[in-house]
Amino acid sequence: MSMLTSSLKNLFRRPFTTRYPHAPADIPPGNRGRVMWDMEKCIFCRRCERSCPTNAITTNKEAKTQRVVRNRCIACNVCVEVCPTQTLSMVAEYSKPDVAPVAHVFSVDLPRHEYRVEHLPKHGGKKDAE
Repeated sequence: MSMLTSSLKNLFRRPFTTRYPHAPADIPPGNRGRVMWDMEKCIFCRRCERSCPTNAITTNKEAKTQRVVRNRCIACNVCVEVCPTQTLSMVAEYSKPDVAPVAHVFSVDLPRHEYRVEHLPKHGGKKDAE
């Protein structure tokens, strides 16, 4: 009988989940969010790339770009701590969900805190750039 009672109570309660991304996400206090770059400050020293425990960051000095693979980044904050110019920061927001793995490419050519999305192959092959 208790299972039936519990089921009926849950039937008429509001759901515990949110309809993200259709509704705004509730970001709990203390959540690190995700890494953002201010490319105007970057000196391309590659400290963030070398310190990343999951190898989510790739630096291209010639093209003046920083690339972070979002599904590899664990938001550990190590890259932010080692940056000598405070180029990196953690912002309390989530990335938009995607059906395929993506990388965010930050470039000196783009406006501050903006990036282009690069779709990564699921199982090898070439990557597509947007």
